[in-house]
Amino acid sequence: MIIHMMNIVIRYEDLKRWEKIGNRVFVYGRRKTGKSFFIKNFTNYDYYFFIKRDGGIIDIINNKDISYDYLKDILLSRKKVVIDEFQRLQEDLLDFIHANYEKINLILITSTLFLSKKILEKHSPLLGLFEEFRIDLIDERDIIKYLIDKENGKELIEKAIYFREPWIIDFVKGNIREELARIFKENKYTFESLIGEIFNEEERELNKTYINILTSIASGKNKSTEISSYLFSKKIIEKDDPSIIQSYLKILQNIGLINKINVFNKKFDYYIISSPLLDIYFYLEGKYGISENDIVYEIIKEVVNDKIPFHVEYFFNSLLSKIYGLNYYKIVEKNYEIDISLFKFKELKIVGEVKWKDYIDKNEIKEIENKLNKFNCRKILILPNKNNLEYYPENIEVLDVNDIINLVKI
Repeated sequence: MIIHMMNIVIRYEDLKRWEKIGNRVFVYGRRKTGKSFFIKNFTNYDYYFFIKRDGGIIDIINNKDISYDYLKDILLSRKKVVIDEFQRLQEDLLDFIHANYEKINLILITSTLFLSKKILEKHSPLLGLFEEFRIDLIDERDIIKYLIDKENGKELIEKAIYFREPWIIDFVKGNIREELARIFKENKYTFESLIGEIFNEEERELNKTYINILTSIASGKNKSTEISSYLFSKKIIEKDDPSIIQSYLKILQNIGLINKINVFNKKFDYYIISSPLLDIYFYLEGKYGISENDIVYEIIKEVVNDKIPFHVEYFFNSLLSKIYGLNYYKIVEKNYEIDISLFKFKELKIVGEVKWKDYIDKNEIKEIENKLNKFNCRKILILPNKNNLEYYPENIEVLDVNDIINLVKI
Protein backbone atom coordinates (compact mmCIF):
# COMPACT_ATOMS: atom_id res chain seq x y z
CA MET A 1 0.00 0.00 0.00
CA ILE A 2 1.40 3.43 -0.96
CA ILE A 3 0.48 6.30 1.36
CA HIS A 4 0.93 9.95 0.39
CA MET A 5 2.62 11.36 3.49
CA MET A 6 2.18 15.12 2.93
CA ASN A 7 -0.47 15.67 5.60
CA ILE A 8 -0.27 12.41 7.54
CA VAL A 9 0.68 12.71 11.18
CA ILE A 10 2.39 9.56 12.41
CA ARG A 11 0.94 8.76 15.82
CA TYR A 12 4.04 7.34 17.47
CA GLU A 13 2.56 7.41 20.97
CA ASP A 14 -0.55 5.48 19.92
CA LEU A 15 1.65 2.98 18.06
CA LYS A 16 3.61 2.35 21.27
CA ARG A 17 0.34 1.50 23.02
CA TRP A 18 -0.81 -0.65 20.10
CA GLU A 19 2.33 -2.81 20.26
CA LYS A 20 1.16 -4.10 23.66
CA ILE A 21 -2.39 -4.92 22.58
CA GLY A 22 -3.82 -8.45 22.34
CA ASN A 23 -5.98 -10.39 19.86
CA ARG A 24 -9.35 -8.83 20.65
CA VAL A 25 -9.51 -5.05 20.74
CA PHE A 26 -12.38 -2.60 21.10
CA VAL A 27 -11.30 0.69 19.47
CA TYR A 28 -13.45 3.64 20.38
CA GLY A 29 -13.52 7.42 20.67
CA ARG A 30 -15.49 10.25 19.14
CA ARG A 31 -15.70 10.80 15.40
CA LYS A 32 -13.00 12.48 13.32
CA THR A 33 -10.12 11.56 15.62
CA GLY A 34 -8.57 9.20 13.08
CA LYS A 35 -9.55 5.78 14.47
CA SER A 36 -10.24 4.10 11.13
CA PHE A 37 -7.27 5.77 9.46
CA PHE A 38 -4.96 4.61 12.24
CA ILE A 39 -6.16 1.00 12.03
CA LYS A 40 -6.14 0.93 8.20
CA ASN A 41 -2.72 2.43 7.70
CA PHE A 42 -0.63 1.62 10.76
CA THR A 43 -1.74 -1.81 11.99
CA ASN A 44 -1.69 -5.33 10.56
CA TYR A 45 -4.86 -7.16 9.55
CA ASP A 46 -6.09 -9.69 6.96
CA TYR A 47 -9.67 -8.48 6.43
CA TYR A 48 -11.30 -5.09 6.83
CA PHE A 49 -15.11 -4.97 6.86
CA PHE A 50 -17.28 -1.86 7.05
CA ILE A 51 -20.88 -2.10 8.24
CA LYS A 52 -23.28 0.12 6.29
CA ARG A 53 -26.17 2.00 7.88
CA ASP A 54 -28.60 -0.62 6.60
CA GLY A 55 -26.58 -3.41 8.23
CA GLY A 56 -24.98 -4.59 5.01
CA ILE A 57 -21.31 -5.54 5.04
CA ILE A 58 -18.61 -4.25 2.67
CA ASP A 59 -15.31 -6.06 2.24
CA ILE A 60 -13.09 -2.97 1.93
CA ILE A 61 -10.00 -4.77 0.61
CA ASN A 62 -11.85 -6.56 -2.19
CA ASN A 63 -14.52 -3.85 -2.65
CA LYS A 64 -17.55 -6.14 -2.52
CA ASP A 65 -20.57 -6.85 -0.37
CA ILE A 66 -20.52 -10.00 1.72
CA SER A 67 -23.06 -12.02 3.70
CA TYR A 68 -23.26 -12.58 7.44
CA ASP A 69 -22.52 -16.27 6.95
CA TYR A 70 -19.33 -15.37 5.09
CA LEU A 71 -18.34 -12.99 7.90
CA LYS A 72 -18.87 -15.73 10.50
CA ASP A 73 -16.68 -18.12 8.51
CA ILE A 74 -13.93 -15.50 8.31
CA LEU A 75 -14.18 -14.81 12.05
CA LEU A 76 -13.66 -18.52 12.78
CA SER A 77 -10.63 -18.71 10.46
CA ARG A 78 -8.38 -17.11 13.13
CA LYS A 79 -7.36 -14.44 10.62
CA LYS A 80 -6.99 -10.86 11.85
CA VAL A 81 -10.32 -9.13 11.14
CA VAL A 82 -11.37 -5.50 11.47
CA ILE A 83 -15.06 -4.59 11.72
CA ASP A 84 -15.65 -0.83 11.43
CA GLU A 85 -18.92 0.69 12.73
CA PHE A 86 -19.66 -2.70 14.22
CA GLN A 87 -22.59 -1.35 16.28
CA ARG A 88 -24.64 -1.63 13.07
CA LEU A 89 -24.27 -5.43 13.01
CA GLN A 90 -27.25 -7.69 13.56
CA GLU A 91 -27.83 -8.48 17.23
CA ASP A 92 -27.02 -12.17 16.95
CA LEU A 93 -23.50 -11.39 15.70
CA LEU A 94 -22.48 -10.09 19.14
CA ASP A 95 -23.71 -13.34 20.67
CA PHE A 96 -21.81 -15.29 18.00
CA ILE A 97 -18.61 -13.39 18.89
CA HIS A 98 -19.22 -14.07 22.57
CA ALA A 99 -19.74 -17.78 21.97
CA ASN A 100 -16.60 -18.15 19.84
CA TYR A 101 -14.31 -15.49 21.30
CA GLU A 102 -11.40 -17.89 21.96
CA LYS A 103 -11.10 -18.55 18.21
CA ILE A 104 -11.45 -14.95 17.13
CA ASN A 105 -8.72 -12.41 16.27
CA LEU A 106 -10.78 -9.24 15.99
CA ILE A 107 -10.62 -5.44 16.06
CA LEU A 108 -13.95 -3.67 16.58
CA ILE A 109 -14.24 0.06 15.83
CA THR A 110 -17.01 2.42 16.87
CA SER A 111 -17.56 6.16 17.29
CA THR A 112 -21.01 5.82 18.78
CA LEU A 113 -21.63 7.47 22.14
CA PHE A 114 -24.48 5.16 23.05
CA LEU A 115 -22.62 1.99 22.14
CA SER A 116 -19.51 3.04 24.01
CA LYS A 117 -21.68 3.41 27.09
CA LYS A 118 -23.31 0.05 26.42
CA ILE A 119 -20.06 -1.84 25.79
CA LEU A 120 -18.14 -0.29 28.67
CA GLU A 121 -20.87 -0.99 31.22
CA LYS A 122 -22.55 -4.12 32.57
CA HIS A 123 -24.62 -6.75 30.75
CA SER A 124 -22.83 -6.53 27.39
CA PRO A 125 -22.02 -9.89 25.73
CA LEU A 126 -18.60 -8.44 24.91
CA LEU A 127 -17.77 -7.14 28.39
CA GLY A 128 -14.42 -8.52 29.52
CA LEU A 129 -13.63 -10.17 26.18
CA PHE A 130 -11.98 -7.18 24.51
CA GLU A 131 -9.21 -4.84 25.50
CA GLU A 132 -10.22 -1.20 25.28
CA PHE A 133 -8.19 1.10 23.05
CA ARG A 134 -9.42 4.66 23.02
CA ILE A 135 -8.16 7.00 20.31
CA ASP A 136 -8.33 10.63 21.27
CA LEU A 137 -6.86 13.72 19.70
CA ILE A 138 -3.33 13.40 18.37
CA ASP A 139 -0.74 13.36 21.15
CA GLU A 140 0.93 16.74 21.72
CA ARG A 141 4.40 15.25 21.16
CA ASP A 142 3.42 13.75 17.81
CA ILE A 143 1.82 16.90 16.43
CA ILE A 144 4.87 18.97 17.42
CA LYS A 145 7.12 16.48 15.62
CA TYR A 146 4.91 16.79 12.55
CA LEU A 147 5.18 20.59 12.57
CA ILE A 148 8.89 21.01 13.42
CA ASP A 149 9.93 21.30 9.77
CA LYS A 150 6.89 23.36 8.79
CA GLU A 151 6.54 26.12 11.40
CA ASN A 152 8.38 27.85 14.23
CA GLY A 153 7.74 30.03 17.26
CA LYS A 154 4.19 30.87 18.37
CA GLU A 155 2.68 29.65 15.11
CA LEU A 156 4.09 26.16 15.63
CA ILE A 157 2.53 25.79 19.08
CA GLU A 158 -0.78 27.38 18.10
CA LYS A 159 -1.11 25.13 15.07
CA ALA A 160 -0.14 22.14 17.18
CA ILE A 161 -3.02 22.88 19.56
CA TYR A 162 -5.68 22.78 16.84
CA PHE A 163 -4.01 20.28 14.49
CA ARG A 164 -4.51 17.64 17.17
CA GLU A 165 -7.86 17.39 15.37
CA PRO A 166 -6.55 15.59 12.26
CA TRP A 167 -9.47 16.50 10.01
CA ILE A 168 -8.74 20.24 10.15
CA ILE A 169 -5.14 20.06 8.92
CA ASP A 170 -6.07 20.20 5.24
CA PHE A 171 -8.37 23.19 5.84
CA VAL A 172 -5.63 25.49 7.15
CA LYS A 173 -3.61 27.35 4.51
CA GLY A 174 -2.12 30.25 6.50
CA ASN A 175 -1.95 31.89 9.92
CA ILE A 176 -3.87 29.72 12.36
CA ARG A 177 -5.78 32.54 14.08
CA GLU A 178 -7.06 33.97 10.82
CA GLU A 179 -7.77 30.51 9.41
CA LEU A 180 -9.73 29.39 12.47
CA ALA A 181 -11.96 32.46 12.24
CA ARG A 182 -12.48 31.79 8.53
CA ILE A 183 -13.20 28.09 9.08
CA PHE A 184 -15.80 28.78 11.79
CA LYS A 185 -17.35 31.44 9.57
CA GLU A 186 -17.47 29.43 6.35
CA ASN A 187 -17.72 25.84 7.57
CA LYS A 188 -20.06 25.97 10.54
CA TYR A 189 -22.21 23.23 9.02
CA THR A 190 -19.18 20.94 9.08
CA PHE A 191 -19.05 21.42 12.84
CA GLU A 192 -22.78 20.87 13.15
CA SER A 193 -22.50 17.62 11.20
CA LEU A 194 -19.55 16.48 13.29
CA ILE A 195 -21.40 17.17 16.53
CA GLY A 196 -24.53 15.52 15.20
CA GLU A 197 -22.57 12.40 14.28
CA ILE A 198 -21.02 12.15 17.74
CA PHE A 199 -24.36 11.27 19.31
CA ASN A 200 -26.12 8.05 18.44
CA GLU A 201 -29.65 7.87 17.06
CA GLU A 202 -30.84 5.80 20.03
CA GLU A 203 -30.17 8.71 22.35
CA ARG A 204 -31.15 11.64 20.19
CA GLU A 205 -33.69 12.76 22.81
CA LEU A 206 -30.75 13.19 25.19
CA ASN A 207 -28.65 15.24 22.79
CA LYS A 208 -29.94 18.49 24.29
CA THR A 209 -28.51 17.52 27.68
CA TYR A 210 -25.10 16.66 26.28
CA ILE A 211 -24.97 19.76 24.07
CA ASN A 212 -25.90 22.05 26.96
CA ILE A 213 -23.27 20.49 29.20
CA LEU A 214 -20.64 21.16 26.54
CA THR A 215 -21.92 24.69 26.00
CA SER A 216 -21.79 25.43 29.73
CA ILE A 217 -18.22 24.13 30.05
CA ALA A 218 -17.07 26.17 27.04
CA SER A 219 -18.65 29.22 28.65
CA GLY A 220 -16.49 28.84 31.76
CA LYS A 221 -18.74 26.77 34.00
CA ASN A 222 -16.18 24.13 34.87
CA LYS A 223 -17.48 22.68 38.16
CA SER A 224 -20.33 20.16 38.27
CA THR A 225 -22.27 22.53 40.55
CA GLU A 226 -21.95 25.31 37.97
CA ILE A 227 -22.92 22.99 35.12
CA SER A 228 -25.95 21.75 37.05
CA SER A 229 -27.12 25.30 37.77
CA TYR A 230 -26.74 26.19 34.10
CA LEU A 231 -28.81 23.19 32.96
CA PHE A 232 -31.47 23.94 35.56
CA SER A 233 -31.70 27.55 34.41
CA LYS A 234 -32.23 26.26 30.84
CA LYS A 235 -34.92 23.83 32.09
CA ILE A 236 -32.85 20.88 30.84
CA ILE A 237 -32.95 19.14 34.24
CA GLU A 238 -35.80 19.18 36.74
CA LYS A 239 -33.77 20.36 39.74
CA ASP A 240 -30.39 21.90 40.41
CA ASP A 241 -28.61 18.75 41.56
CA PRO A 242 -25.06 17.87 40.36
CA SER A 243 -25.70 14.17 41.00
CA ILE A 244 -28.21 14.17 38.12
CA ILE A 245 -25.53 14.99 35.57
CA GLN A 246 -22.77 12.66 36.79
CA SER A 247 -23.66 9.89 34.35
CA TYR A 248 -23.66 12.37 31.46
CA LEU A 249 -20.25 13.72 32.48
CA LYS A 250 -18.90 10.17 32.70
CA ILE A 251 -20.09 9.33 29.19
CA LEU A 252 -18.61 12.53 27.79
CA GLN A 253 -15.33 11.54 29.42
CA ASN A 254 -15.50 7.98 28.06
CA ILE A 255 -16.02 9.18 24.51
CA GLY A 256 -13.21 11.72 24.80
CA LEU A 257 -15.24 14.92 24.59
CA ILE A 258 -14.36 16.29 28.01
CA ASN A 259 -11.48 15.91 30.45
CA LYS A 260 -11.85 15.88 34.21
CA ILE A 261 -9.03 17.65 36.01
CA ASN A 262 -8.50 16.98 39.69
CA VAL A 263 -8.22 20.09 41.86
CA PHE A 264 -5.53 19.79 44.52
CA ASN A 265 -6.84 19.72 48.12
CA LYS A 266 -10.35 20.66 47.01
CA LYS A 267 -13.57 18.64 47.02
CA PHE A 268 -14.59 19.41 43.46
CA ASP A 269 -13.41 18.48 39.98
CA TYR A 270 -12.80 20.77 37.05
CA TYR A 271 -14.05 19.93 33.57
CA ILE A 272 -12.78 21.20 30.23
CA ILE A 273 -13.67 20.31 26.65
CA SER A 274 -10.85 18.09 25.42
CA SER A 275 -10.87 19.53 21.89
CA PRO A 276 -9.84 23.21 21.76
CA LEU A 277 -11.57 23.40 18.38
CA LEU A 278 -14.88 22.23 19.80
CA ASP A 279 -14.36 24.45 22.84
CA ILE A 280 -14.40 27.46 20.53
CA TYR A 281 -17.45 26.15 18.66
CA PHE A 282 -19.49 25.54 21.82
CA TYR A 283 -18.50 28.95 23.18
CA LEU A 284 -19.71 30.55 19.94
CA GLU A 285 -22.89 28.51 20.19
CA GLY A 286 -23.55 29.45 23.80
CA LYS A 287 -22.86 33.16 23.42
CA TYR A 288 -23.84 33.91 19.82
CA GLY A 289 -25.90 30.92 18.63
CA ILE A 290 -23.57 30.26 15.72
CA SER A 291 -25.64 27.28 14.53
CA GLU A 292 -28.60 29.58 13.83
CA ASN A 293 -27.00 32.99 13.28
CA ASP A 294 -24.53 34.47 10.83
CA ILE A 295 -21.68 35.71 13.03
CA VAL A 296 -19.31 38.28 11.56
CA TYR A 297 -15.68 37.29 11.02
CA GLU A 298 -14.31 39.94 13.42
CA ILE A 299 -16.33 38.60 16.36
CA ILE A 300 -15.23 35.04 15.68
CA LYS A 301 -11.60 36.12 15.44
CA GLU A 302 -11.93 37.98 18.74
CA VAL A 303 -13.23 34.78 20.38
CA VAL A 304 -10.35 32.79 18.85
CA ASN A 305 -7.82 35.30 20.19
CA ASP A 306 -9.42 35.23 23.65
CA LYS A 307 -9.46 31.42 23.79
CA ILE A 308 -5.91 30.75 22.57
CA PRO A 309 -4.06 31.62 25.84
CA PHE A 310 -6.41 29.28 27.73
CA HIS A 311 -5.79 26.49 25.21
CA VAL A 312 -2.02 27.10 25.28
CA GLU A 313 -2.01 26.66 29.07
CA TYR A 314 -3.73 23.29 28.94
CA PHE A 315 -1.64 22.17 25.98
CA PHE A 316 1.56 22.71 27.98
CA ASN A 317 0.14 21.07 31.10
CA SER A 318 -0.75 17.95 29.13
CA LEU A 319 2.51 17.95 27.15
CA LEU A 320 4.78 18.37 30.18
CA SER A 321 2.84 15.83 32.23
CA LYS A 322 3.60 13.26 29.51
CA ILE A 323 7.22 14.28 29.04
CA TYR A 324 8.00 14.11 32.77
CA GLY A 325 5.61 11.30 33.73
CA LEU A 326 3.71 13.46 36.22
CA ASN A 327 0.03 14.06 36.99
CA TYR A 328 -1.69 17.37 36.43
CA TYR A 329 -3.72 18.71 39.33
CA LYS A 330 -5.16 22.19 39.13
CA ILE A 331 -4.17 24.51 41.99
CA VAL A 332 -6.96 26.95 42.82
CA GLU A 333 -6.58 29.23 45.82
CA LYS A 334 -8.64 32.17 47.01
CA ASN A 335 -6.34 34.84 45.59
CA TYR A 336 -4.64 33.06 42.71
CA GLU A 337 -4.46 30.08 40.37
CA ILE A 338 -1.38 28.34 39.01
CA ASP A 339 -1.15 27.78 35.25
CA ILE A 340 1.02 24.65 35.46
CA SER A 341 1.06 22.30 38.46
CA LEU A 342 2.45 18.79 38.05
CA PHE A 343 2.57 16.18 40.80
CA LYS A 344 4.10 12.80 41.55
CA PHE A 345 1.25 11.27 43.50
CA LYS A 346 0.46 14.11 45.95
CA GLU A 347 3.94 15.64 45.90
CA LEU A 348 4.20 18.85 43.91
CA LYS A 349 7.14 18.64 41.49
CA ILE A 350 6.68 21.50 39.01
CA VAL A 351 4.80 24.77 39.09
CA GLY A 352 4.76 27.25 36.27
CA GLU A 353 3.20 30.18 34.52
CA VAL A 354 2.43 30.55 30.82
CA LYS A 355 2.69 34.03 29.31
CA TRP A 356 1.68 33.78 25.67
CA LYS A 357 2.57 37.31 24.60
CA ASP A 358 5.26 39.24 22.78
CA TYR A 359 6.56 41.24 25.74
CA ILE A 360 6.59 40.73 29.50
CA ASP A 361 7.59 43.80 31.51
CA LYS A 362 9.30 43.93 34.90
CA ASN A 363 6.06 44.40 36.85
CA GLU A 364 4.54 41.23 35.41
CA ILE A 365 7.77 39.32 35.96
CA LYS A 366 7.75 40.44 39.60
CA GLU A 367 4.20 39.10 39.99
CA ILE A 368 5.31 35.76 38.54
CA GLU A 369 8.24 35.62 40.97
CA ASN A 370 5.99 36.39 43.96
CA LYS A 371 3.50 33.71 42.96
CA LEU A 372 5.84 30.87 42.04
CA ASN A 373 8.39 31.42 44.79
CA LYS A 374 5.72 30.43 47.32
CA PHE A 375 6.43 26.83 46.25
CA ASN A 376 9.42 24.66 47.12
CA CYS A 377 9.81 22.78 43.84
CA ARG A 378 10.94 23.31 40.27
CA LYS A 379 9.54 26.54 38.86
CA ILE A 380 9.16 27.35 35.17
CA LEU A 381 7.94 30.17 32.97
CA ILE A 382 6.84 29.33 29.42
CA LEU A 383 6.67 31.98 26.72
CA PRO A 384 7.09 32.16 22.94
CA ASN A 385 10.61 33.61 22.98
CA LYS A 386 13.09 34.35 25.78
CA ASN A 387 13.82 37.70 24.14
CA ASN A 388 10.29 38.75 25.16
CA LEU A 389 11.41 39.24 28.77
CA GLU A 390 12.46 42.60 30.18
CA TYR A 391 14.65 40.62 32.61
CA TYR A 392 15.07 36.99 33.66
CA PRO A 393 13.03 36.08 36.76
CA GLU A 394 14.84 34.94 39.90
CA ASN A 395 14.91 31.18 40.69
CA ILE A 396 12.61 30.42 37.75
CA GLU A 397 13.56 28.38 34.69
CA VAL A 398 12.50 30.03 31.44
CA LEU A 399 11.37 27.82 28.53
CA ASP A 400 10.50 29.07 25.06
CA VAL A 401 9.26 27.28 21.96
CA ASN A 402 12.74 26.10 20.98
CA ASP A 403 13.22 24.55 24.42
CA ILE A 404 9.87 22.78 24.14
CA ILE A 405 10.85 21.37 20.75
CA ASN A 406 14.11 20.06 22.19
CA LEU A 407 12.20 18.36 25.04
CA VAL A 408 9.91 16.66 22.51
CA LYS A 409 12.88 15.47 20.45
CA ILE A 410 14.55 13.73 23.41
